[in-house]
Amino acid sequence: MNSLLLLTIASLGGFAVSQRDDRDNTLSECFSKVADVYFVLDSSSSIYIEDYQQVLNFVSQVVTRFDVSRDDTRLGALTFSDNYQIGFDLERYQTKGDVLASIDERTLPYKTGVTNTDQAIRYVRENQQFRNDITKVMVVITDGGSKSPLQTQREADLARDAGFHMVVVGVGQYLEEQEWRAIASDPDNDYLFNITNFNFLGALRDSLPRRICLMPPIILGGECNAQQNADLLFLSAPNGLNDALDAMTDLAEAFRSRDRLQVRYVLEACENDIDRGFQGPDIFCDRFGNALEQDDETYVNLMTELRDAAREMRASRTANQVAVLFVDDQSMRANRFGILQEARNMASFDGIDLIVVDLGVREYSNFVNGMTQERDNVISYVGQTMSESVRQILERICQSVNTNPSDEFGNPRIS
Repeated sequence: MNSLLLLTIASLGGFAVSQRDDRDNTLSECFSKVADVYFVLDSSSSIYIEDYQQVLNFVSQVVTRFDVSRDDTRLGALTFSDNYQIGFDLERYQTKGDVLASIDERTLPYKTGVTNTDQAIRYVRENQQFRNDITKVMVVITDGGSKSPLQTQREADLARDAGFHMVVVGVGQYLEEQEWRAIASDPDNDYLFNITNFNFLGALRDSLPRRICLMPPIILGGECNAQQNADLLFLSAPNGLNDALDAMTDLAEAFRSRDRLQVRYVLEACENDIDRGFQGPDIFCDRFGNALEQDDETYVNLMTELRDAAREMRASRTANQVAVLFVDDQSMRANRFGILQEARNMASFDGIDLIVVDLGVREYSNFVNGMTQERDNVISYVGQTMSESVRQILERICQSVNTNPSDEFGNPRIS
């Protein structure tokens, strides 16, 4: 056979083997996952050089689980202490092999110094290489608190507002639990990974990338594409009816794809029927009907009705279920303990994601905050425009709608 042909065949064979080996450790959840993931690595003086080397080894193990390419998952990394040093940005490498070859102390040096976490987060947040409308993740690996905790929390808040999923790998026995929770997105069970020392980092090499690959995009700019089946249930007492109807009308218009949505309006002024495709409340609700008398049990009774409706909808198909509760001051003053208990029942026993909209509760706002464990799921109409409030509600709905539901064993499933 022609020697040039043999060389060509050998080269192609080597390329095929390289491509296969490059994907051998890719998790099934990560194949073709479109995401930009940035590792933010603490290399301050509180971390010994041997421990930092274990961090780099761990990052390499995690990288092997991703499907790295120009069009799928892209990766970046920096190390920080007094200041940060960029190892490689998102557009630098387009193959897994190139990324792995760059995870070493030459590219990501051990720095020592104080822990200026806020500066590192700010750099990643402002990085212009992140793609729009895809999953954006920042993974902060640290062993302790930052030099400026309040500034670190502010930068983490700004990053979440910019559409980032904020993941924290905290090393130590919850030495800085409060700050780690302030950085991490909600719920903490999905975004905060705590290990007692660096020797146990390897235990996260599959669970961390798997969790990242299941994270949906956080769509900014007032639009949402429903990528799987979802049931939306809206609830308001008569005193919050007009605000709720205005918000629901705007929300219906913000969905780019509605075919997989089913909606129930649990409001006294609305028909007890399913809005398939989220056409909007005007078809089902009478804004100008007679005002109904509200008593101490009105809101709790509506919550019970919502739970019954959710069970009925679950019986017909597999779908994420999201309830948006518009809470007014009169309802909370009338029966705050009953409302709080019923909200917790929805989350604990029915598995419904709760988004709570505060329409101006004054004296008992702490009860409003207690209705959901996820702080980002409490949205206030006070102190901001209605359009801004609706945008925040839409973001929270969109994230819940597009999160993969779990089966009875806690394993993700696709509807």
